[in-house]
Amino acid sequence: MQEVKAVVWGTVCVVALVVALTGCGGEGNTAVGGIGSGDGKGKTSGALSAEQVRSALPTNESLGEIFVGNDAVVGEGEQARQHCAEQTGTTCNGMVAVGHKEAAVRGKASGDEVEFTLFAFDSPQAASAAAKGLAAKIRGREPAPEPTQIAAGADETEGFTNGRKRTDVVMRVGNVLAYVLASTSNSDNVKQVATQQVDLIKKAARQP
Repeated sequence: MQEVKAVVWGTVCVVALVVALTGCGGEGNTAVGGIGSGDGKGKTSGALSAEQVRSALPTNESLGEIFVGNDAVVGEGEQARQHCAEQTGTTCNGMVAVGHKEAAVRGKASGDEVEFTLFAFDSPQAASAAAKGLAAKIRGREPAPEPTQIAAGADETEGFTNGRKRTDVVMRVGNVLAYVLASTSNSDNVKQVATQQVDLIKKAARQP
């Protein structure tokens, strides 16, 4: 999956993220502010911990028959916040945990790939600011991508496509910024994985 990494994260950024985050999950249980389920129901207190972020990332089982992925990378701390700041162009103050997972079509039947990145914050306002920053960076690419509508059930959503088998979906779900990059020309697959990501975040937010 090097092509997608190089385009979105940059090889150096990917290596730095893995070094910073691998093995970091499971240590943080910071509880500040509140997080909504995204549908106005079942609110629960506290920001998502690193382990909740891990559970909010799709698994190979939840991806079903289309995609299969590698292990999720999850972590927290200052290095994770700095990575968030680099990716979103914002300060990422209040960021609690970050997670990342990549997947490809089973059996390599095509070159379709998808990446999931989550940044969990201590407030919806902080998550929204980072989401707007990330969307602005994507919007400013050359050539400029075209806006696209993705109805995935998030509180805020901005989608972009470059017309060359690539769709970026930036979403806020409660206190979480979710970024889905889909390298596929199948719009149904894009909506499916984006919706699944939103549902998993809502489920994780209800966990104790």
